[in-house]
Amino acid sequence: MIMDLISKNNSFYIYGAQVVAYGAYKAINHLYNRKPEAFVVSNLTNNPHEIENIPVETLEKVPQNALIIICVTEVFKNEIAENLTSQGFKNFFHFTYHEEYLLMSAYFNSIKKFPTVEYKNNNSTTDIEIYETKHHKDKKVNNPPTLKIFEKSVQAGAALANIKIANLTDDTEDNISSKNREYCEMTVAYWIWKNSKHDWKGLEHYRRHLLITLEMLDNDIDAILPLPYICYPNTLAQSRRFISEEILNLMFETLKKLYPNQYKNYLNILNDQYQYTYNMVCAKNQVYNDYCEWLFNITNHMESCAERVPNILNARVLGYVSEVLTSLYFMSNQNTLNIKHVEKAIYV
Repeated sequence: MIMDLISKNNSFYIYGAQVVAYGAYKAINHLYNRKPEAFVVSNLTNNPHEIENIPVETLEKVPQNALIIICVTEVFKNEIAENLTSQGFKNFFHFTYHEEYLLMSAYFNSIKKFPTVEYKNNNSTTDIEIYETKHHKDKKVNNPPTLKIFEKSVQAGAALANIKIANLTDDTEDNISSKNREYCEMTVAYWIWKNSKHDWKGLEHYRRHLLITLEMLDNDIDAILPLPYICYPNTLAQSRRFISEEILNLMFETLKKLYPNQYKNYLNILNDQYQYTYNMVCAKNQVYNDYCEWLFNITNHMESCAERVPNILNARVLGYVSEVLTSLYFMSNQNTLNIKHVEKAIYV
């Protein structure tokens, strides 16, 4: 456990300066009253120079015997570890997705936010299907997951591909498969909304899975999501890393036009620090349908503004917008839906 290492060292550093690193810092500081000497990054470009009065520094300023906790997304961990080893650092620790879940769930439990799902030995026979989105251009995963009986792969953007990589494809029945360049995995989300009739349904990725079991499902639960990230300084700043000001302004304009009574609440959420990411959702059928109807109502209106804002049709833009909207929907429904949270696995 990460705290076993930190307790044995007088000081420590956190490698990373984005959501994984900031969340780890917030949890460690709150639960154990310990702060890192600095956040460490490979390059100061596109990173803050300080986080809550803690400096952000490059590796040159870190003592060689220092404990370094690598708090970045899984895909970069090995590269960073190799770099640390090549520069003579030996006392470093991988903050894995499992360690992250254990720490962050303890933190959120202590502040009474974002409760985790409980395992119940009830031999559930719930009708559920979770769809793993795959694309013919996906990078190879060295340790791909084994699908559970209720998980099915769906090929995203099948209408734009010359090859078939899954038995299920998002270009059948009611679909927007041809918009995959703009919507990314959300063409599968749309396909699930329109064509899946299971009591529970959800979306995950070929290299990111929700660790759900049938025993976790309960009639009282409405939706299960991964724990949110904590953003610095706020969710809107995190969104600006991937979405231009022009597109964000169009999103604000659309939210205000379509949902004027909720607009102020939406702004408050975006100026807070919590964000659900990756468009990963598992929910009861009607909850999932309501969420998609809300989200695609917004993105459809944004698409209709393409003559005025042509960049809305750029590659991946509506996928990133959907990530903000997915978070916004479930954050704004914390009091109306019983939302539980589960560990996510990341495969590289």
